[in-house]
Amino acid sequence: MAVKTRPTPDDFQEPKKRNAASKNTVDTVLSRVVEHGNTLLSVLFGLLAAVLILYSGYILYDTVYTENTAASAPFDLLKYKPEIIDNGATPDTGSDMLAEINKDYRAWLTVYDTGIDYPVVQGTDDLYYANHDVYGNAKLTGSIYLAAANAPDFTDSYNVIYGHHMDNGAMFGWLHKYEEQSYFDAHREGLLVTTKGVFDLKAFAYIETDAYEKKIYDVGDRMDEVLEHLRAMQEASDGTTVVKIMDESALQGASQIVALSTCRSAETNGRLVVLATMTRRNLMNITAEDYDGEYDAKTHSPGNVKLNYEDDTKVSYSLDGGKTWTEGLPSIRDVGTVNAILKAENPYYGVSEIPVTLNVKPKPITIKVLDKFKVYGDPDPEWETEEIAGIVDGFTLSFTLRRTNADEENVGTYEGVIIAEGEERQGNYALTYLPGDFQITAADTLAMLADGYEGTYDGKEHGPTRVEVNFPEGTVIEYSTDGGKTWTTEEPKIKNVGTLDVIIRATNPNYEPITQNVVLKIKPAEVTVKVHNAEKEAGGDDPEYTAEVTGVVDDFEIKYNIRKDDSVKDEAGTYPGAIIAEGEEYQGNYHVTYENGDLTVKPSSVPDRGGDGRNAWALINLISIIITAYVLLPLLHLKDKYGRAKLMKKINEEHREKVLGDQDPEGEKVERAKEPEDGEEEEKPEEPEDVYDVKKFKRKLRTGVIIEALALIGSIVLFIFTEDMRRPMVLVDKWTIAMVLILAAAVAADLIFCRKPKRKEIEEPEEKPEPEKSAQETENP
Repeated sequence: MAVKTRPTPDDFQEPKKRNAASKNTVDTVLSRVVEHGNTLLSVLFGLLAAVLILYSGYILYDTVYTENTAASAPFDLLKYKPEIIDNGATPDTGSDMLAEINKDYRAWLTVYDTGIDYPVVQGTDDLYYANHDVYGNAKLTGSIYLAAANAPDFTDSYNVIYGHHMDNGAMFGWLHKYEEQSYFDAHREGLLVTTKGVFDLKAFAYIETDAYEKKIYDVGDRMDEVLEHLRAMQEASDGTTVVKIMDESALQGASQIVALSTCRSAETNGRLVVLATMTRRNLMNITAEDYDGEYDAKTHSPGNVKLNYEDDTKVSYSLDGGKTWTEGLPSIRDVGTVNAILKAENPYYGVSEIPVTLNVKPKPITIKVLDKFKVYGDPDPEWETEEIAGIVDGFTLSFTLRRTNADEENVGTYEGVIIAEGEERQGNYALTYLPGDFQITAADTLAMLADGYEGTYDGKEHGPTRVEVNFPEGTVIEYSTDGGKTWTTEEPKIKNVGTLDVIIRATNPNYEPITQNVVLKIKPAEVTVKVHNAEKEAGGDDPEYTAEVTGVVDDFEIKYNIRKDDSVKDEAGTYPGAIIAEGEEYQGNYHVTYENGDLTVKPSSVPDRGGDGRNAWALINLISIIITAYVLLPLLHLKDKYGRAKLMKKINEEHREKVLGDQDPEGEKVERAKEPEDGEEEEKPEEPEDVYDVKKFKRKLRTGVIIEALALIGSIVLFIFTEDMRRPMVLVDKWTIAMVLILAAAVAADLIFCRKPKRKEIEEPEEKPEPEKSAQETENP
């Protein structure tokens, strides 16, 4: 007879081991299938449930993503939106930046007071940008794009721009509202900023048509044909094109129109189109500075001429009030005044005219007559002037020198009697004449004339410019630089910046010695450190900043440092004076002037792929979801890891039976208590304590399951709304901390609420000895 054994708590903790021989029998296989069938089904259903949860999450993600990215696209791109500045021009930080990112960029479209505020691209066909974004990445929402057959510079008279119709109003989801006359009237104006100009838009028609209506979707120089077709359809009672709104007054003077086309949800091939006139703005702007300077033998034109658009721009000028024009810039060389009109013409941006004045003044020249002397009775010396400085073209000045008191021969000093005479205006020069003094000395008196030196450092040595005596024969000229303490016949020199006081002494054995004080002075030379303008890419490393040093006349090295202004942000734009040169103002023989450079930060050539939660997907975030799902998965088949409450209850019942009374092998009850006598109440045994607290286990398990399920759902939802798995992977993003915290909550719930049930320490009753088996039972188990 087979002996039945009851499950014990140890059976609940670890599965029984089976010998290999039992696996080879059909009964054993069947029994194992029956025994583990529920477990297998639990595992399969658990896996299926997990797959369904993840797949449902992906479907939700994909749906929300499509709508969400379409709605968020403008916010991601608005940093590149070109800005219209006061004079109507667009700065370099707009269209030029997007053109650098994507060569297919053509314009920026804005319809005022609507959600239409997007860049416009153009592909080689009309399908590519239907499912690619402006960066060229695959995206179901696509882009706003110009018909491939249109001229990229919007020079066609009829242009078509396509965009998806999103239910949340993104892309061209606003166009269906134009069916209502009131909305149409209130939202007619917009702006199209192209890489070749700016157009003001004004809606004039709303139509419903078919995707295959060639008269609407054939583009090019056919504005008149399209308008004729619309007028005909407006009058007709049938046709594929239904003209619901048409404002003929808006077409007056129009030379270009654009059609904004999107899907019409009522029909598979249905389309709705809003048409608008395109009026090109006159954006051309030219600025220039007048010239006003002294004659320098050079040709001068208006200074600092700037054009806001240089490509295809022609500059010309008129000297007769605009009657005739000459290409180029007006110029002037000789003394005089030129009044001109400067004009800039561009086929895309318009015309700009400004008046300019060029004025050249005479260059001043000073004629300084040198002081002279003679000994009484001698003839007058040859009159001379100081070296004439300032002649820049080899022009020869004409003047004469004479002594006004030519008849005077008495000993004495006569101030200002040596004069220069000539025209005050000679060629391009204005002359100023300064007279000299004349001295007649006695025959027994020694006289001396001496001039010092004053100039700018030029790397050369300089001494007194003139030392003359009336009796040079036998006269010794000496110099002292220490106040007369020591004397030398060697002429003193000065080279570096500073001042040197010199006493000049003339001695002759036949005359009394004489002295004269002169000054030698060197001023610092002017040096300019001009920092070169630089460019860098947003997010990239700073370039090596350099500068040009001008004005140094020797091998001296000007020391300076170059740094970037700390206030400059790493964002696209131009920052005037942001590259700063710093150093000592006076260095050696130089006075140093520092000119800062401009820094231009160009947009990154690689779109931002992390940090905002919508430009990339983070690997750690995905791993967090997988681990959270793995933590929850065993709860779907509790028997394998946590056991079942049913088995716990069964063990409690067996323990209860063992305490109150066991079953013998024949199934009969073994009495463990004394039978009550007549008149006595039956003694009830004390209720045994359960081995497992089933209720507590169920309560904690439910709590753990809820927390883990919420953690999994929360992580999936967060991932859907913040990640884009269509973009290249990054390791972490700003949402990673939240994802890790959710994972930590799931793991904590698993460890606290879903751990294996703990068996209470309860003293077990002694086991009854089993009855001895007969020989027959032993032989036939």
